Amino acid sequence: MRDFELLAFSGGGIRCFWHGGFLSVLEQEIDLEPEIVTGVSGGALSAAAWISGRETLLKDLMREAFGINDANVEASSHGMITPHEDLYRAVVSTLLDKEALQRIADGPRFELLLSCPPHLMPGTVATLLYGALYKLDEAIRSDPRLVLPGKAGLGACVADARAAARAGTLVNLVCAAATIPPVFEMSRWGGRRVLDGAFVSKVHLPDDRPRNTLALLTKRYGKLKGSEHITFVSPGNEVAADKIDFTDPDKIELTWQQGEADARRWLVSNEGGSV
Repeated sequence: MRDFELLAFSGGGIRCFWHGGFLSVLEQEIDLEPEIVTGVSGGALSAAAWISGRETLLKDLMREAFGINDANVEASSHGMITPHEDLYRAVVSTLLDKEALQRIADGPRFELLLSCPPHLMPGTVATLLYGALYKLDEAIRSDPRLVLPGKAGLGACVADARAAARAGTLVNLVCAAATIPPVFEMSRWGGRRVLDGAFVSKVHLPDDRPRNTLALLTKRYGKLKGSEHITFVSPGNEVAADKIDFTDPDKIELTWQQGEADARRWLVSNEGGSV
């Protein structure tokens, strides 16, 4: 089995708990010591939890939060119609305490992908437009590395999450990485308005040089194949969790268990590519 220099956590919202289950089994068999870790959308939080050694704590925190939230639509402290942002930020803030931030600051190179809409485009309009384009792109190309949103004016920006940890701003960055108006308010990073990075690419693979890469997805792409340097792994079946359903803690556990089962199958086959 190859040594992986890059570990990439794809987007997928709550489906990203598949990442934690998969890695909890994989790391019983192989040592993962990547030079670079990347995250997109909910994968930004998965990646931060993995680097800081808090994947199980993240699962427990999110299950607890979901257990006291019984609706996906309600008033929140900033006037939004959903509780998602308040709940997500509370979990991220609890997880990424001083000790976790120090581990991340001292850890491997850590990059998060954000997307940047045109300057005058309202956030909700950007969500509708680029959300439709990424769905169309996935349907046509069956590849998490999207093309159409970028051609329609959506920019990509890469944030140094390790520097953010050192500066004490990583909580804001991880939350910004999951911004989908109107579920989350439009965020700013580096002086720019930013959205969920998954609108521009579901997985962030730096292209400065080829690296042995393990890319953790949250859904299957029928036509997707790995390459000499890239191994994609994905759920064997659709995961239990819904991307933005914040009401069912049991689906978090089921999705984690699916990741565990898929990792066992992948280790047996050891063929690379998708599970």
